[in-house]
Amino acid sequence: MPMTRITKDTGATIKPGPMVVAAPEQIMTDAVLDQVAAGTGLNGPFVADLLASAATHENDGISLFRALSSMTANPVLLARYQQFQAESEAAVDAYEQLIADLGGRIGYVSPPGRMTEAMDAKILEAFLGSGSADPMTLELKGVEAVLLAATLCVANVSLLSAIAEGLDEGEAKTALLVAVVKLEGPAREHLEWATSTQRTMVLTQANSKLAQKVGAAMEGVVSKIKDALR
Repeated sequence: MPMTRITKDTGATIKPGPMVVAAPEQIMTDAVLDQVAAGTGLNGPFVADLLASAATHENDGISLFRALSSMTANPVLLARYQQFQAESEAAVDAYEQLIADLGGRIGYVSPPGRMTEAMDAKILEAFLGSGSADPMTLELKGVEAVLLAATLCVANVSLLSAIAEGLDEGEAKTALLVAVVKLEGPAREHLEWATSTQRTMVLTQANSKLAQKVGAAMEGVVSKIKDALR
């Protein structure tokens, strides 16, 4: 299973910046990253940063789905979260293979990757306050967290496809298209599922007389949602 965090102990490399310092053996430079997709005319350092960011997002997805699996009380949602976690692990593998095929460095933590991780962490942090939410709110927000995460996954794959379209035939184009084939289906499935599931959950509650009654048994509302998601 892929690591959910790349650290100094696992061989991470980074670009130093105004507020980022690194030991000499950890430093990554644009001179090294110029070799990414060499001979294609692409901006190697930028492509390396982009791929590292996308891989980071998929790694963060593993953590998200693991957390949602531990929180949900709905077996239908649990099965999906477990499926999506496995598919996120496969997506990390696909991105790492693409990075290697293009001459990049696995374990490189790019500046965009660091910001992506910070943004993704905020989604997880939202669930730290789950103790103050009722069960149905927690379940709905879990689905919406998937919707947010999957939107970026789909966008990232679309970018890979667009980059590949502009390349001449060759190893780099082939590597990008192979990655797109691996990544596109699961990413779109995650987004479509989250969109339709959010809609089902919202409409079920909005149209439920039981949910409208103050003090209504929460178990009854939860049961209606389970039936609607089957």
